[in-house]
Amino acid sequence: MRQLSFLLAVAIFASILLSIGAFYLVRARRRSANDWRSLMQRFRQIDREKVAAVALDLLDEHEEADQLDPESIFDMIGGMEGLTALEENCEVLIELAAYVQRWYPDALFVSEELRLNAREIQWHIGRLRGAARTGHMREQFATYAQRAVATYYLMTRSILVLYEGIQRPEFAELERAL
Repeated sequence: MRQLSFLLAVAIFASILLSIGAFYLVRARRRSANDWRSLMQRFRQIDREKVAAVALDLLDEHEEADQLDPESIFDMIGGMEGLTALEENCEVLIELAAYVQRWYPDALFVSEELRLNAREIQWHIGRLRGAARTGHMREQFATYAQRAVATYYLMTRSILVLYEGIQRPEFAELERAL
């Protein structure tokens, strides 16, 4: 009789532990899905074809004849509003890299690289805001904005390579958003 009551107590204890473990596992998965959704909702839509065109105009050194003029860069980016959206998206890209770190700790390198790139973009946009206060934004816009867009473009490529490389199921949705 003692053995039976002992086995019953162990079975109850084990089932309680399994129930607690299952509860926290389900909660973590649900939270992870909610984190992903909230990140994607914070992501502001930017015309990726125009961003790519402006970025590749600067990054592609072989085609100097097709350089964009400053007015077209301003229009393609959407002026300072477009750069502000780009700056906000940088924070989301950093959080997307941090999101991956839960399952893939080696993503720390990509996260740190994205943080440095985001700081560079903030610096370029800060220079443009300063130029706007002094009335010289039109002259400076093409240089700083194009560099900020090129850095953002490279950031999006890095995060896509990260998600594709570790084969996360969110890759397809992220590719559509970027």
